[in-house]
Amino acid sequence: MKKNCFAILMVALFLNFGLSAQTMNYYFGNIHAHSSYSDGNKDSSTSLSTTPLQDFNYAKASQHIDFYGIAEHNHLSAGMSNPINFHKGVAYADSATTDGSFIAMYGMEWGVISGGGHVIIYGYDSLIGWDANDYDVYVAQDDYTNLWKKVNQKPGAFAYLAHPQTTDYNNLFSTPLDLHADSAIIGMAARSGPAFSTNTTYTNPPSGDYISRYNDALKLGYHVGIGLDHDTHYTVFGRSTAGRLVVLAPSLTRANILDALRNMRFYSSDDWNTKVAFNIGTHSMGSIFAHAGSPALTATITDPDAAESVTSIAIYYGIPGSGTAPTVLTTVSSSSSLSYTHTITNNSTYYYYLKITQADGDIIWTSPIWYTRNDAIVGNPPVANFTPSGTSVCAGQHITYSDNSTNTPTTWNWTFSGGVPNTSSAQNPVISYSNPGTYTVILTAANASGTNTVTRTNYITVNPIPTISATPTSSTICAGTPTTISATGATSYSWSPSTGLSSTTGSSVSANPTSTTTYTVTGTASGCSNTASTTITVNPIPTISATPTNPTICAGITTTISASGATSYSWSPSTGLSSTTGNSVSANPTSTRTYTITGTALGCSNTTSTTITVQNCSGINELSDNLLKMYPNPVNDLLTLEVNTPSYKTIEISDASGRIILSKKGNNTVFSVETSSFEAGIYFVNIYIDGAYYSTKNFVVERK
Repeated sequence: MKKNCFAILMVALFLNFGLSAQTMNYYFGNIHAHSSYSDGNKDSSTSLSTTPLQDFNYAKASQHIDFYGIAEHNHLSAGMSNPINFHKGVAYADSATTDGSFIAMYGMEWGVISGGGHVIIYGYDSLIGWDANDYDVYVAQDDYTNLWKKVNQKPGAFAYLAHPQTTDYNNLFSTPLDLHADSAIIGMAARSGPAFSTNTTYTNPPSGDYISRYNDALKLGYHVGIGLDHDTHYTVFGRSTAGRLVVLAPSLTRANILDALRNMRFYSSDDWNTKVAFNIGTHSMGSIFAHAGSPALTATITDPDAAESVTSIAIYYGIPGSGTAPTVLTTVSSSSSLSYTHTITNNSTYYYYLKITQADGDIIWTSPIWYTRNDAIVGNPPVANFTPSGTSVCAGQHITYSDNSTNTPTTWNWTFSGGVPNTSSAQNPVISYSNPGTYTVILTAANASGTNTVTRTNYITVNPIPTISATPTSSTICAGTPTTISATGATSYSWSPSTGLSSTTGSSVSANPTSTTTYTVTGTASGCSNTASTTITVNPIPTISATPTNPTICAGITTTISASGATSYSWSPSTGLSSTTGNSVSANPTSTRTYTITGTALGCSNTTSTTITVQNCSGINELSDNLLKMYPNPVNDLLTLEVNTPSYKTIEISDASGRIILSKKGNNTVFSVETSSFEAGIYFVNIYIDGAYYSTKNFVVERK
């Protein structure tokens, strides 16, 4: 609720109200329209628009519309059949809002014209009504006294008078000031409608005005601003007229628009892009304050359209609560600016507003400024201002606020939404922010001459610390085999160490380290960073060897090939092998064959190969009988072999399975072989001379 009733002002003569330190922007819109949830969208059969969301999107595309409000009729006879629809409208407004681009608001138009008049209410998220089963909060029809109280009880809520008539609101304009009403009501319409216009070319302005009601309220002591309404009932949202309600706010957010309305920083404009700066000192329209000396009023009007120059600026003034309507204080012609000091006596209070007329006949009325002259106020009150060390931080970081207020303040009262601590009286506080979000900062600076407050809504952005993950396609690799590591949770990444990496930036890198390595990735999003780590285990490539007991065999003879260097093996081709797995196999190929052995250890593989040479041993390179003698044959104990050549010889004796059971080497010509341990059977003697195979003989061991 606004705290600007005259009684409060008189208590606060030494205080300095109003927004004076912030830079204001101008935002154009409307807060009076209806959807099919009450009695709007009357052309829904052709427009196909039936919901507030469709209507907001239509308004968003209209020219010179920064904000738009739909205020549904609150009662059953005007189409509000269920409070659920009201709550859906509130949700649609949230969905349609984009800070900095378009602000949607959803409220209600309370009351009936024949029973006391319509009141537009915003900032109240529950439906106020009287029809059975059709309200969240009950207020009897025509009970405006309790309506004002309900509005005042809801922080941030306010009332605005739609197309006010002389006897509306229980004769509000002809009875003494009601402080409850003054606290609830922030303004009224200077113009309204046309309510049932179907025009979409911005060329159907309203006729007439409600300035007499505005003056009636001011002379009774009400603190109200003046706006302009469309009261739209067809799907022409923002397009029936070029007239706009204009608000002054630091930025385009719903909180700022509602704050501007609550504090009467708005004006009525028949023109859709005229900007009016109306001040006393640094205090803009809507301000209520006291200061020493007579007020110096200034006004500057800007319109980018060359044909819409200012033909006159009139200052209206009056005494609040005097019962006398305001009159013209002074007028300037053919000028877009004004500067005027009104000489008044000490301890007197006046209000001032402007009527601006443009060359094309468009009229702008401003909300008032209320000024009390109090010469006991010595010097100037502060103009609150501050500079933070940053406006965007990461959760868990702090901001140092430096006071830049002028006129030598002596006390400081800070409020930090989301901050720790959330209040401070230090001149230059240091505030921590733990939770992500956008937060408002308020500074009230004071000295003996008064106080001044600066509010920066949604000024601080606290960004979350990103949660980073790093996932390899394989956390265990074989030496020389790369793996891909992918990071998520941020917008940029850096990797370390660089050893084995294809890159040190990017969300995905290829890693091929030569040994087990732990990589750390630092992810950054919105200026905030976090890390994650992953370990790539590198297993060696095994060195495989394969050794046959006899690399050269006679056809039909079996040899054994043994592999080493791994934990599992596979053999190919399978031809002549006793098995294709295991570390040892028997080979009996029918022809010379090269075998490939794949060995695997710790998931890593390597290969080797070995060749088994198969010879036809019948007569090939046979030693003549005079060079080779073997006796006795059959043998029972000692076998004698005579190889009558001086060359180096290798004698291998194998059993019938091909298993070598004895090997002798040397330059001897005679070799003795003890066979007493041999089992009875046939045995083979393979003879190699100078490393080359020459002959195979057989002998028989007998046992009696």
